[in-house]
Amino acid sequence: MFADARWAINGTTDVIVDDYPLITDLLNSNYLDPDAPDSTLYPDGMIMWNMRRGGSTVKEYRVNYFVPDNFDLTNFTGLTEKNAWVTVSGLKENGAGQFGRHAQRALIVKAMKVAIETNAELREEQRVFTLIAAPGYPELLAKMVALNNERSNTAFIVGDTPLRLENTGTAITEWATNGGGFGVSAGDGLAVNDEYMSVFYPSGRTTDLTGTSIVMPASFMMLRTIIHSDEQSYPWLAPAGIRRGGIDNVNAIGYIDASSGEFKQILTRNAIRDVLYSNNVNPITFIPGSGITNYGNKTTARNSALDRINVARLIAYIRVQLDAIGKLYVFEPNDEITRSELRAQVERMLNNIVSKRGLYAYTVVADATNNTPARIDRNELHLDLAIEPAKASEFIFIPLRILNSGEI
Repeated sequence: MFADARWAINGTTDVIVDDYPLITDLLNSNYLDPDAPDSTLYPDGMIMWNMRRGGSTVKEYRVNYFVPDNFDLTNFTGLTEKNAWVTVSGLKENGAGQFGRHAQRALIVKAMKVAIETNAELREEQRVFTLIAAPGYPELLAKMVALNNERSNTAFIVGDTPLRLENTGTAITEWATNGGGFGVSAGDGLAVNDEYMSVFYPSGRTTDLTGTSIVMPASFMMLRTIIHSDEQSYPWLAPAGIRRGGIDNVNAIGYIDASSGEFKQILTRNAIRDVLYSNNVNPITFIPGSGITNYGNKTTARNSALDRINVARLIAYIRVQLDAIGKLYVFEPNDEITRSELRAQVERMLNNIVSKRGLYAYTVVADATNNTPARIDRNELHLDLAIEPAKASEFIFIPLRILNSGEI
């Protein structure tokens, strides 16, 4: 087990100004701090890692920590040191300790999750945004999905794969299917799937303002690519392929080698692209003559009408437009005139999308058939809408037939 146990061989050593007690001294002492786990609650033979003295962790200095308000100090009559370093790195889902970069990251992720959960401004309908991302932190995917759900799924989440995810079919499948089973949307595995979320692979290399090479997550590339795609077309056209999927803010793609810590450049070969796409991860690849390009259009949802980015973003766009149109008729008389005007407004909006290749067809109903006397008495006006979203051609088949001379 991993927990704080003791700093020194007594309760009088100042944890700031006194000399560090030696680890060998701790081995010859049975003293424990007041917050140490009770050994009688655990099986004999269990080994404990003393996080209070363990290195490569994140600790927080607590003033007046060892006081009666916090602990039962009946058996600590000689305790004079009230302050303590308390480990805040946390544990992994399987109970193992967090160390090194994982310890630092766990603290940052925890703070970011709280920020998403408690930020009321993000949930105000007056604040309009269409994309959500936390670049470099796939651990936050579940929180971003929850935020988007609260906002009636009017935005789209651009997610990342881990920076250290190597380009092998085994590693990619393990992560995409949460093969580790830890239930953590991070290096351990993708544990959340949503119709309004996509993840991309691999990461990219660029330079900062000082000219230093840095590694950036896939969302760094895709946020810019999606914005460029929207500028030259519409949200319901896939931000992928040579026409709209070009990436111009990195000079190479790849991943961080876990053993060396160095950036390893790749081109995302065809076999890896197939593995990625079959696992609903969108590949970023290098196409000769065109450069680095997003070559995927999938959301993380499976067996859904919203399993493509362009369709999911179309629905999010339509939701925003319907909300704006509906507000125009709140508190208007619930009669055929109002319903006719509402229906006409919605049809104009949809006709515009049809003309711009976002829909094949649609139908709108807002009349006496779905506005029954009972619904009218409840002060409700109902409009039913069915649409056929335009699909993107992701697989193009061009058979080449060789004929004898004169047969054509």
